[in-house]
Amino acid sequence: MTEHVVDDTEPTVRTLDADERASLEDAGIEPDAVLEKECSYRTLLDAGVEEGVATALRRRLSLPWSFESDGDLDRRSSEIRGLGEEERAWIAASADEEWQAFEAARSRAEDEPTPSDEEERPYPRPTPVTAVTAVGPDDASRLAEAGVVSAERLATIDATAVARALELDILHVRTWRHNARELVAD
Repeated sequence: MTEHVVDDTEPTVRTLDADERASLEDAGIEPDAVLEKECSYRTLLDAGVEEGVATALRRRLSLPWSFESDGDLDRRSSEIRGLGEEERAWIAASADEEWQAFEAARSRAEDEPTPSDEEERPYPRPTPVTAVTAVGPDDASRLAEAGVVSAERLATIDATAVARALELDILHVRTWRHNARELVAD
């Protein structure tokens, strides 16, 4: 058999060693199908490939866990050690394919009454970044380019990264961050 090259521009050639090929062939799986990612980790195990070989192939070749969607997430979450009850509950809730659908979110939002200004919000409104001492409207526009639109966010930024990204003086950004921390601490 010839060596399989996924792409000439890739830095590494994806191949199977003789033991892996033999293990796949013994299980009735065409080695090239694994190299082309036509087999999942679950497929390998179900065909009788030794778990250690299947795991090594999954990791090295970035094979999908499974091509199934029905119940696979629940099975994987039950097999993963170290998950707490909250993580397991999140996995169970996200098993439904509609949990991220935009239509579902939009229809739920339309059905629910919106709180009026007189009703209590479940969380406080963010403090505008312009409420921070020494941050003017132009500065706020620049900070918004880096995703910083509230005093709470400004108080937690990496000043060096923001200064580099926006090509600003690090001392200005550190001063703004300090002032934001004082503001939100009150």
